[in-house]
Amino acid sequence: MEQLLDILLGQVRFHELGPRARVVLNQLPLNLTMLLVCVIAEVVRSDEFTEAGFLASQAGALLILAACAAVPWKRLPPWSHLVIPVLDFYVIGLLRFTSGDILSGLGLLAAFPIIWLTGSGYRPRLMVAFGGVASLLMVWVPHFANRTAAPSTLAAEFLTPFMMLAIGMVTAVMAQSAKAQQRRVQELLDGSETRGHLLDTILETVDVGVVVFDREGEVLLMNAQQRELHATALPPDADRAHEPDLLVYRDGSQQPVPTHERPARRAIAGETFSHEVYRLGKGPKARIVSVSAREFLEANGSRGGAVLAFSDVTEVVAAVRARETFVAAMSHEFRTPLTSLIGYAELLQDDPSLSPAARSDTQVMARNARHLSRMVDDILTAATSGATEDFRVPLDLARLVREQAVASAPQAAGRCITLEVDADGQVPILADRTGVVRIIDNLVSNALKYSDDGGKVRLEARREGTWAVLSVEDDGIGIGAEDLERVFKRFQRSSTAVRSGIPGTGLGLALAQEVAEQHGGELSVASELGVGSVFTLRLPLRQD
Repeated sequence: MEQLLDILLGQVRFHELGPRARVVLNQLPLNLTMLLVCVIAEVVRSDEFTEAGFLASQAGALLILAACAAVPWKRLPPWSHLVIPVLDFYVIGLLRFTSGDILSGLGLLAAFPIIWLTGSGYRPRLMVAFGGVASLLMVWVPHFANRTAAPSTLAAEFLTPFMMLAIGMVTAVMAQSAKAQQRRVQELLDGSETRGHLLDTILETVDVGVVVFDREGEVLLMNAQQRELHATALPPDADRAHEPDLLVYRDGSQQPVPTHERPARRAIAGETFSHEVYRLGKGPKARIVSVSAREFLEANGSRGGAVLAFSDVTEVVAAVRARETFVAAMSHEFRTPLTSLIGYAELLQDDPSLSPAARSDTQVMARNARHLSRMVDDILTAATSGATEDFRVPLDLARLVREQAVASAPQAAGRCITLEVDADGQVPILADRTGVVRIIDNLVSNALKYSDDGGKVRLEARREGTWAVLSVEDDGIGIGAEDLERVFKRFQRSSTAVRSGIPGTGLGLALAQEVAEQHGGELSVASELGVGSVFTLRLPLRQD
C-alpha cells in the first residue's frame, strides 16, 4: 500500500520497482475492487456470504495476491507473471456466476486482467486475441454448465466480451505507442549523454580556457585549461579569491583593471567582445591572454548566460616583441652603412679628377647601393606590415605622380626611356603619404626596370566617378597569363622576369596591394607577354 501511495504521489516510478512489487501492484486493484464487492454485498444481501461460489471467488483472489507476493518472479522468465491475469478470469467468472443476480456489471472486472495482458507488451496481438476469447469463455461457460446455452442467451452475453476486446485493443495500441515513445526518449537521452561526454572531452582537450556563467554570474562550467589560468591570476599565497581580488591587468599596465571593466563582469552584463588582450598575474609566471565573450540562449530563447574563451598568447606576444626588436635593430644596422655608401659614391662622381672608367664604376656602385637600399626597405616594410598606424592626410594624387616623375627622370634618361606624364588636374585623396608614395615609386620603378632601352612609360592620374585612378603603362616584357594570378603575392616573381635575370624580391607589388586595400582601394594589372603591362591603382576620391 505504501508503494502504491508513493507511485500515486509521483515519489516512485513504477518501472523502477522490482518484479515482485510490480506484479503485486498490478494485481492489487482487482483485489481492492472485490473487497468493495463484499461491502456492497453486505449492504444489499448479507446472506450472500453463505454462497460457496462467492466465498470461493474471494478466497481465490486472496490466494492469487499471496502468490504474487510469494513467487520469486526474478528467477522466472519475463512473461511468467502473465499467468496471474489468466487465473483472474476464472475468479471473476466464478464471482459473476454466483452473484450476477445481486450485483450487475461484475463482468466489467475482466477489464483488470485484459489491461494487464495487453499492456504487458508481450506479443500484443496474441494477448488481445487471448483476452477476447478468455472474456467470451468467462460469460459463456456458465451457460453451458447450466445447460442454458441457447442462441439468444449467448448473444445477450456477447456485449461484455466485445467491450473487453475493445479495451484490450486500445490498451495494446497505447502500450505500443508508449513503448515506442519511451525508446525514442531513451535514444534522445543516450544521444544527449553522449554529446555531453563528447563536449566534456573536447573542453578538457583543447588548449583554450573556457568558462560558462549563468545569468546571476555563477560559474556553470570551467575546463582544466581555464582553472590553470585562473590560478595564475590568484594573489600570492591564496587558494581562491573573488573577482575584485584577482590580478588582472591590461597588457603593458601595472594597474589592475577595474572590476566592472574585467572580461567576466562585462560578459555577465551581456557584453560581447573578441580578442581583447589582458595579463593575468605578476612576475615571470604571468600569462597574457586573448579573451572573447558570447551570450548563450536557453531553449525558450531567453538569455541563459555567457561563455568566455581565454587563449594563452604569451609566447605569441613574446615572439612579436622579439621580431619588433630585431626589425628595429636591423633597420639601423642596414640603413646606416648603405646611406654612407650611396653618399660617398655620389661624392666620388662629382670628383673632376676621375677617369671616365672610374666614373662609370662609381655610377654602378651607387645604382646597386640604391637598389640594395630599396630591397632592404621592402623587406623591413614586409616585416612591420600591419604593426604601425598610418596617418591619413589630404593629398593630391596628381601632384605625387608629378613629383615621382621628376625623381625618376634621371633613371629614365639614362636608358633613353621616354617618360610621359598626364597629371595636370587635381585628384584629391585622403591617405597615408608614405604608403601612397611607396606604391607610386614601386609601380614607376617596375615599369622602368622591365622596359627595354628606348621604350616608353606613361603615367596618368585622373578621376573616375568616386575614384582617384593612377595608371602606369609600359611597353616592356609583359607578364604571362599563368603569372598574373600570383603577381600580387609575397615573394612571387613572374617567370619572364626570372629568366631575364632582372633582380627583385617579389615584395613590392604585394606590399603595394596591401596599402591600397588598407585605404579601401585596389591595385590591378592587365598585361600581355612581349607587349607590355598596365597597372591601375584606385583609391577613394576625397569628398569636399
